[in-house]
Amino acid sequence: MVKNLFIKQSLIGYAIKIAGVVVMVWGVIQGIFTLTMMAQMGGHITNEWGEMHMSSGLSGAALFAFIGIVASHFLYGLLIIGFGEVIDLLQKIYFRLHPEAEQAWVKEQEEKEVVPPSDIPYWVQKEIEAYYTKQELAVQSIEKTSDPYIFKVNVKDRTDFIEVGDFAPRILSDDEAKKFIE
Repeated sequence: MVKNLFIKQSLIGYAIKIAGVVVMVWGVIQGIFTLTMMAQMGGHITNEWGEMHMSSGLSGAALFAFIGIVASHFLYGLLIIGFGEVIDLLQKIYFRLHPEAEQAWVKEQEEKEVVPPSDIPYWVQKEIEAYYTKQELAVQSIEKTSDPYIFKVNVKDRTDFIEVGDFAPRILSDDEAKKFIE
């Protein structure tokens, strides 16, 4: 049941649920802070003769304040998460009444995730493209090799093995490139 709680069915419902969790976490942090501050301050205890004595450490008031703060923030957090669930429920009802809207939403979500993450780091792409742009050549493709700093680059009618990570990219010699040729 908790697994399904944070499935992104609508952006607003998901954001509200995350805000509820943040409120709960903040309540625990605030409760711990209050508990430590009150424990450091200590309190006054009156003995049977009416004399006041200073006590240090955890007192009933400190524990009561901690429990009160944490409990109230958990209640507020649950209410906020419940509000996010109501928004998700309304989204489900809307999708049942308008199936074409659900199909459009699913299609939009799929389009956002279609872009595959590149295996080549962005800085490597830019460094290699800048290197070949200075030579007035266009990079057709960049592929990884077994070495994280050596890449196979297809340019015009040739294939180069290029080393990046130093001050400037360097094309490997034929002898150096032999171990990367499949």
